[in-house]
Amino acid sequence: MKSLKKKSLKQYILSSIGELILIIVGILIAMSINNWNQNRISLNQANSYIEKIKKDLVIDTTFFHYAIKRIDVKVDYKKSLFNPDSLAKFSTSQIQGILTSGTNNISINNNAYKKIVASGIVTLSEKKFLFEKLDAYYSVFNNYLDEFNKWEEKSVDKDLNFWVYQNHYEIEYFDSIPQVKNVEENRKDFLKIVTSREGKNYINMSILREETMKDIYSKTRDGAKKLIKRIDSIQK
Repeated sequence: MKSLKKKSLKQYILSSIGELILIIVGILIAMSINNWNQNRISLNQANSYIEKIKKDLVIDTTFFHYAIKRIDVKVDYKKSLFNPDSLAKFSTSQIQGILTSGTNNISINNNAYKKIVASGIVTLSEKKFLFEKLDAYYSVFNNYLDEFNKWEEKSVDKDLNFWVYQNHYEIEYFDSIPQVKNVEENRKDFLKIVTSREGKNYINMSILREETMKDIYSKTRDGAKKLIKRIDSIQK
């Protein structure tokens, strides 16, 4: 009788252990399926963001491409001011426009990248290598551009201070009102500043600034192009 009870108890314990193991295995399988589903959802979300980032990069390369072309045109015009024959062909207002052409001030569009960082899916192992490259591009070039854009703004303000606010001549922008009283005398005073040593130095520094910004934009554009190629190779 005792033997039967012991046997029954043993069977009960083994059965309970077996059921417990089945429950644990079931939980582990359910967790695994849930993790797989969650990972699949995260991957789909990541791919969607990556496509948006690619669109941002394509737009950026276009902006930088045209910014570089504009800089080339501005540099050519500024260099022509050292040539007396070219200088004579420009009106006073045209020369003033060349000298005070303003900032380029181009920045990276990082809206899609900010969203992917905020979502937390940058930790996905499947996309780790790409995310590292994206992070390097956005963190480095964003800071890079920000610093040089600030430098450009200060330089342009300095130029405006010299060419516009020194009051050695009257500004003739866009058929300014009131009209300049003595156009010929005003132009003579203006060209005297343009062809002076100080004026030439300002023009030279302006050209150097434009070429520096062109170099920055070229590097950023090339970085964006490399990222686009990397995205295309990984996403296929």
